[in-house]
Order: sequence, then C-alpha cells, then structure tokens
Amino acid sequence: MIHCIRNLNIRLKLYILIGVALIGMFIIGGMSFNLMGQMNEMTSDITNSWLPSIDTARDMSATLSNIRLNELAYLTAISDDVEASSLQYLESEKKDMNTLLATYGALMDEEERAFYDNAMNFWTQYNEADEEMIALARQGRIDEARAILEGECVDLYNSLYSAFNDIISYNTEGGDSAAEESSFLYRTAIRIMITVIVTIVLVGVFFSFVIIRSIKTPISEIENAAIKMAEGDLNVSISYISKDELGVLAAQVGRLIHKLQVIIDDENKFLAKMAQGDFTVDSVCEEEYTGSFQPLLVSFRRIADKLNDTMRQISQSSSQVAGGAEQVSDGAQALAQGTSEQASAVQELVATINDISDKVNQNADNARQAEATAENVSTKMNVSNEKMQQMIQAMEDISNSSNEIGKIIKTIEDIALQTNILALNAAVEAARAGTAGKGFAVVADEVRSLANKSAEASKNISDLIENSLKIVENGTQIADDTAQSLLDAVNDVNEMTGIIGQISEASNDQAYSISQITIGMDQISDVVQTNSATAEESAAASQELSSQSQLMKNLVQKFKLKN
Repeated sequence: MIHCIRNLNIRLKLYILIGVALIGMFIIGGMSFNLMGQMNEMTSDITNSWLPSIDTARDMSATLSNIRLNELAYLTAISDDVEASSLQYLESEKKDMNTLLATYGALMDEEERAFYDNAMNFWTQYNEADEEMIALARQGRIDEARAILEGECVDLYNSLYSAFNDIISYNTEGGDSAAEESSFLYRTAIRIMITVIVTIVLVGVFFSFVIIRSIKTPISEIENAAIKMAEGDLNVSISYISKDELGVLAAQVGRLIHKLQVIIDDENKFLAKMAQGDFTVDSVCEEEYTGSFQPLLVSFRRIADKLNDTMRQISQSSSQVAGGAEQVSDGAQALAQGTSEQASAVQELVATINDISDKVNQNADNARQAEATAENVSTKMNVSNEKMQQMIQAMEDISNSSNEIGKIIKTIEDIALQTNILALNAAVEAARAGTAGKGFAVVADEVRSLANKSAEASKNISDLIENSLKIVENGTQIADDTAQSLLDAVNDVNEMTGIIGQISEASNDQAYSISQITIGMDQISDVVQTNSATAEESAAASQELSSQSQLMKNLVQKFKLKN
C-alpha cells in the first residue's frame, strides 16, 4: 500500500489526505448534528413544557395566597377606602388566577389532564365560596362571611394548594427525567465522538505520515542537492525514483546538474585558454547550450571577440601612443624651457614695476607736499593782497587829505590876497593921512610883507602838495598794478594748487594701479612658475608614458589573436 501511495502524484496524495479529513469531519458533523438535535428536543421540552408548567403552578400558588390575604383584608377593613382597595386587589388576583389556569391549560399534555381538572374543580368551588362570602359581607353579615372564610375556604384552599403542588411535583419529576436523559445522551455522545475522533485521527496520522514521507524524502534530497549546487558543488546525485511529480522533478534536477557540469567544465576550459592569452578558443560542446544557456555561449564568444579586437586595437594604438608620447615629451621639454625663461623675464618685469611703483609713490608724496606748500603760499598771497588793498585805501585817504589841504591852501592864498589888498588900502590911507599915518603905513607894509610871505609860502605848499598828489597818484597806480599782479598771482597759485591736487590724486591713482599691476604680475609670476613646474612634470610624465606605451606594446604581442 505504501509503495502504491508513493507512485501516486502529489495531487492524488493530497486528495487522499483531504478526503480522510473530510470524511472524518462529515462523520463527526453528522453525529454531532444528530446528537445536538436530540439534546435540543430534550432541552426544548424542558424549556417549553416542564419549566413553564412549574413556573405557572408556582405563580398560581402565590396568587392563591394573595387571594387569601386580600379576603382577610376585605373582611377586617376599618374604613371604606381600605375595603374598596382590598376588594379591587381581590378581583385583580382572581383574574390573574384565571389567566394562569388558562396558560397552564395550553402547556399541559394528556397525562396532566387529571391534575388540571382537579385544580379547576377546586378553584370553581373556591371561587363560588368567595363570591358568597363577599355577598354576605356586603349585606353586613360579617360573622357569617368570616365563618365561610375560616371554614369552607380553608378546606378548599388546602385542596387547591395541594393540587398545585401535585402539578409542580409532576412537572419537576418530568423535567428531572428529561435532564437525566439529556445528560445520558450527552455522555453517550461524548464517548462516541471520542471514539470516532481517535479512529479518524489515527487513520489521518497514518495517511499523513505515509504521504508526508513520500513528499518530504525527495524534497529533502532535492533540497540538499540544491544547497550544494548553491555552494558551487556540482558533484551531487539524486537517487529518488518515482512516477509522481517529485520523481520527475528529481530526474530533471539530475539532468540539470549534468548539464551544468558539462557547461561549467567547457567554460573553465574557455576561460583558461583566454587567461593564457589565446583568444582563438571556442566551445567543444555547443549542443549543451540550449534555452537560456544559449546567450551564455554567445556572450563568451562576444567577450573573446571583443577582447581580441581590443587587444589588436591596443597593439595598434600603443605604437601611436609611443610616438605621440615622444612628441609630447619633446614639446613639454621645450615648453618647460620657454616657461623658465618667461618666469625669469616676468621676475625682472616685476622688479622694474616695483621700482616704478616706488618712484610713483615718491612723486605722489612730493605732489602732496607741493600741494601743501602751494596752499600755504596761496594763503600768504591772499593775506598780502588784503594788505595791499588796505595800503591802496590808505593812499586814497592821503590823496583825499591832500585835496582838502589844497582847498585850505587856496583859502590861505585868498586870505593872503585879501590881506595884501587890505595892506595896500591901508598904505593908501596912511599916505593920505600923512605924518599921522606913518605908523599905520609901517604896519601896513609889514602886513603886506607878511601877506606876500604867506602867499609865497602857500604857493610853495601848494607846489609841494601838488607834487605829493602826483606822487600819491603814481604810488596809487603802482599799488593798483601791484594789487592786480598779486590778485593774478593768487589766481595762478590757486590754479596751480588745483593742478597740483589733481597731480597728487593722479599720482595716488597711479600708485594704486601700479600696486594692482604688481599684484597681478606676482600672480602671473606664480602661474608662470607653476606652469614651468607643470611643464617639467609633463615632460617627465610624457617620457614615462612613452616607456609604458612600449611596455604595453610588448605585453600585447604576447597574446594570440585572430586575424
């Protein structure tokens, strides 16, 4: 049987296992439904018949007790309100009793008919006695009513209460019997279910063990083979043989291992030849490269062809690179020499510019000093111009004073003329007077002589003043010319001061520009020196490149290439 299961395909094996589980589930489910139906019927019987009958009988007993209490309260009422309330409660309880009896009548079975009829008989008698008691009480015959309550009603109450207890006992015994039967059915069902479950589990375990073993054994063998293959070990074999899917899978995995061994061995030979520099190699088992392995062979052939072409191009290029490297080396040497000479010229130019910068800075300092001196001279000439203007003003004042003195001398001359005329008149009058006028004539002569002297002195003074005025006018003219010259000189000095300031500013700008040129020349000098060093390094690298190109050419010649 185990051998037959082994040769089945995995789908049938799983169907068998699932079938065993489903059959077990159907058996267990069917039994469970049957037993649950029986238990449900018993439980429903207890719930819908026995327990409601018990509860109804107990409610009837409680209602009967309430009727007795309300009857007693009605007969012993101390007021009309209490009497009416008790009577109302009594009527309500009697209605509840009728309702409960009707409810029990709907719940009872044929076996309970005798209990129901007995209870209805006693209740009818009790109800009639109660009506009679109420009628007597309403007529005021309380003693007779109390006698009925304590006599006939007590007997009927006990009988009716006993009938209710019979109903409760009957339904309690029926419920207990049903519960016992349900419990017995439950225990029987548990034993049957356990037996069936154990049987199904044993059968399922047996089939599971057989089926799992028939699946796990080849899977483990294939898994171990796959692990070794993943680790790079192809020296594995699979011994599992079967007609199921796993047997087919094991056979195909074995075939795959063989194919991989052949292909990898072929690729090893392929790569070994290429590693030895032989790019004319090709596969010796092309028929094994099928399916997805075909691109692998194509890729190896492309690699060999690409490397072959690359090596050929490298061989051709190495010669060109060697020749070019020699030319680059010669050019780099010439560039390095020219760059060194250029660096020396730049350094000399930097030194010359530094001397020019020093001279320009010195000129700027001299221009600033000349500007300060010119400003000082301009200030002093402005002061001299102001003094000259004051002198001109003073000479004008002298000229004006001389004019006033001329006017005064004119007045003195007029006074001398008048005095002379008066002296002449006095002499004429003294002559007329004769001897009496001699003294007066003498005075007149003296006065005339004094007038003549005054006129002569006035004339001399007038001449002197005229000479002074001419001199003053000449001096004023000279002072005006001098002041104009000073003003022109001041303007020239101010203009010279502005020009010197512009020269100073230009000298400062030139000094700044020359300093920037100096910085630029220093940078150019650094760049030229760097270029010189780089050119020398390039020359050395070019020589090294030339030697390496020749070495590469020699190495490439060791490979065996296709035409």
